[in-house]
Amino acid sequence: MSNHPLAFMRLPTDLLMALDSRTFHFWFQPIHYLVRMLHILSMAGFFGLEMLFALAVVQQMDKDTLVRLSRFMLRPLHISYGIAMITGVALFFYDPVHIGARAYITPKLLALVLSGVLEWYGHKAIYWPIMKGREDNVSVWCKVFCFSACMVWVAVIVFSCLNTEGVPKVFLRHYF
Repeated sequence: MSNHPLAFMRLPTDLLMALDSRTFHFWFQPIHYLVRMLHILSMAGFFGLEMLFALAVVQQMDKDTLVRLSRFMLRPLHISYGIAMITGVALFFYDPVHIGARAYITPKLLALVLSGVLEWYGHKAIYWPIMKGREDNVSVWCKVFCFSACMVWVAVIVFSCLNTEGVPKVFLRHYF
């Protein structure tokens, strides 16, 4: 039993072993690091575009600039999101037992689901009306929504970072 505060949220080992496929693992192994790099780059691109749009909304840019910016960002945003999700799923199935045994994978997955729902709703209720030029003034609710959606993506990235490396086993001390 782990003494980690989120240990109760770990995925069941039986489920992870059922998802494991050695055939996929051996097929994917030669391109694993290329896919990992593509995942990180696409995730960074998506997050950067999402933050750029949120900052534009929060700063109350004028309508024409916001419309042009949102139209410019639409295709790269969706492409980078799709690449990040596809490569993320492929990386998970590369070694589900090892990845799924990490302490922060469940909070990351929960944050991903929440951010996906926020993105779907945000694009439907905020992004498309702005892109089509229907919104004259962006409401305070839209600003709060954009900011909170970005904070959920920050949580996804933080949980990802916490998953990459374990807690040090020995604390190094400097003796004088």
